[in-house]
Amino acid sequence: MTTATTQTAVPAESLAAVPQAATTVFSTTALVLGIVGIVIGQGFVSIAAIVFGFIGRSKEPSGRLTANWGIALGFVGVFGGILLALIGVAAFVPLWIAGALTGWY
Repeated sequence: MTTATTQTAVPAESLAAVPQAATTVFSTTALVLGIVGIVIGQGFVSIAAIVFGFIGRSKEPSGRLTANWGIALGFVGVFGGILLALIGVAAFVPLWIAGALTGWY
């Protein structure tokens, strides 16, 4: 008993009609960088999260929410770092002025 196998050719039009899965690489990268930028306190990581978030919003419609969160966390990281730097300067300047006026060396 032998079985014959037949192969049918698949037209190229049907292969092109297969929808591709939507990827959210830029959006997910923005979210991860936003979280990491806040945790480690690095401004350039937060800026990268903002950039990747805007790219993800424009190129990946299915990842808009993730990209928006990445952008928001990126801005929190950037402005949080600026705020902490200003608080540090505001805390140091009075001590510096007092030391200069009283002769602390």
